[in-house]
Amino acid sequence: MNRQNNANNKKKTVKRLITGIRPTANLTVANLIGAAIPLLDLQKNNNEILVFVATMHGLTDHEPNEIMGRVDEVVRDYLALGLDPKRVTIFDQRAVRRQVGLLKIYLERHITVARACRVPTLKEKLREGQTPEQANILLMGYPIMMTADIALQDAEIVPVGKDQYSHMEIARELIDSFNARYGAGHSILVRPETLNREEPVNILSLVGDSKMSKSKPESAIFLTDSPDTIKKKMMKAETAIEGMMSSKLENLVKMALAISPDSKKEIDLFVSRHMAGEKVMGGFKKLLADIIIDFTSSFQKRRSEISNDYVNEILEKGAKIAQNNADDVLNRVEKALGLIKQ
Repeated sequence: MNRQNNANNKKKTVKRLITGIRPTANLTVANLIGAAIPLLDLQKNNNEILVFVATMHGLTDHEPNEIMGRVDEVVRDYLALGLDPKRVTIFDQRAVRRQVGLLKIYLERHITVARACRVPTLKEKLREGQTPEQANILLMGYPIMMTADIALQDAEIVPVGKDQYSHMEIARELIDSFNARYGAGHSILVRPETLNREEPVNILSLVGDSKMSKSKPESAIFLTDSPDTIKKKMMKAETAIEGMMSSKLENLVKMALAISPDSKKEIDLFVSRHMAGEKVMGGFKKLLADIIIDFTSSFQKRRSEISNDYVNEILEKGAKIAQNNADDVLNRVEKALGLIKQ
């Protein structure tokens, strides 16, 4: 009897987490540190984790043919980094695109145009060069589709970076509104919480003017870069004048420690000598290049050993799980709306 109670208590503590990865380009060191490493940490616990390749979200600013061919590559990247398909369900968003499209329509009735326009990430995208005349409606609806992704899998927790907090606010608003109107005192959709984690590590570009971005390859280090390319990029990286600290140098130190915590003593020594006025930044950048090359060389070797058949097998298995979850949720939603009989 006690054993059964313990089993039930353990089962109740298991939470379902979901996170998505856009298949827009090869992974950078920033993606590794800001997204991949935290995800690999998450799979060490007992929670149920779903990871999807966000193909439909990629259509916001990419053509379909640019996105679809990247799905297998993204999965291969994360498998090579250590994502364990025995612990994590991995699927392509296309597997549930019809369910996502329908739920997105049902949820859109619960948000005003004015509210959608106040999303900070939308304003940031417009500041980056697009104008309201150029930006498509899908960009404005990005948080609504994100809500559909979360709700269709009955996800309770969503690990996101600070730039996505506003999206999670909208997700909860939409789900609360839907449940209040159609739940009759019950929750039709699960209300998700943002994972309470330490502030995500943001890695700047090698020239330190903004976040490291796939769209600026000359100032970003990709996990697929060759050793020679990494060395050349690192030698051009900006640091600081002897005896002074700067955000650019702090960024490089943060990068080195995240990839190789075991090198902390050596890194700290370089920083101490620099702050004492010695000219050691050339040596420090060489050390950082060696750390990155050691990591990327191992990563590239593991990646080359992952077959297409293995990737397809994982995606097929994940698709069945995601589709079953999505069908169950959509069935509840459409019954609550009165679109199908109880």
